[in-house]
Amino acid sequence: MSLLEHLPLLLVVALATYAQTVTGFAFGLIFMAGVVMFGIAPVAMGAILISILSLFNCAVALYGKRATLDRRVVLISAASGMVTVFLGVLALDALSGEYVGWLQVILGVAIILSSLILVRHPRPRRERSSNWSFALFGGLSGFMGGMFSTSGPPMVFQLYRQPLAPAVIRDCLLLIFAINSLQRLAIVAVQGALELEVLGLAAAAIPVVVLFTWLGRRYPPPLSPRSLRRVAFLLLMGSGVSLCLSGLG
Repeated sequence: MSLLEHLPLLLVVALATYAQTVTGFAFGLIFMAGVVMFGIAPVAMGAILISILSLFNCAVALYGKRATLDRRVVLISAASGMVTVFLGVLALDALSGEYVGWLQVILGVAIILSSLILVRHPRPRRERSSNWSFALFGGLSGFMGGMFSTSGPPMVFQLYRQPLAPAVIRDCLLLIFAINSLQRLAIVAVQGALELEVLGLAAAAIPVVVLFTWLGRRYPPPLSPRSLRRVAFLLLMGSGVSLCLSGLG
């Protein structure tokens, strides 16, 4: 297929990247909602593209950031997610055939719940949560990452409740997401789903990610952070409801 035929997908990449840059979250959620809601690409292909682009973004953002990582948080969360990423991929494979309608409903519900989690500002705890808590949220994050490549919401909610510096939270999230993405790519590669068409689309989307990341930093919309989060929340909520109705139909 020509680049012009993939223009709608690249436009969704541009929107998701810009939204991520100005709000700090929701690239995978907006991208997945866009490609499925408008029939641009199947869920499985969209998940692979998110994994590749997220891995590229995390690698660039984490370069030289080892000093701001909490290794215990990363190790426990990523280790518990290694099993659930695999389970998430299996669940996607099982639902991608004759149950594709239910797959859209599950994705829509996940996006609605994620929008509610991401728009909420949890209050930091006085003491750090237990290791079991990190393992639980790491497992939930891994399952969402395996199924839809949207592993952010559970770990975002968990880490922003911890008494950690914002830079530590950000870099821990990036590394956990990178580990989940790398593992997911390894699984789909073994399955034979990492085809040249998907790799070509990812290569075409990387410059779009770079460009709209720069535009988001250089020309943010004239809105307060709170208003931006509300816009992102409404966008995600609307997408989730539309996906649920489409899947039920």
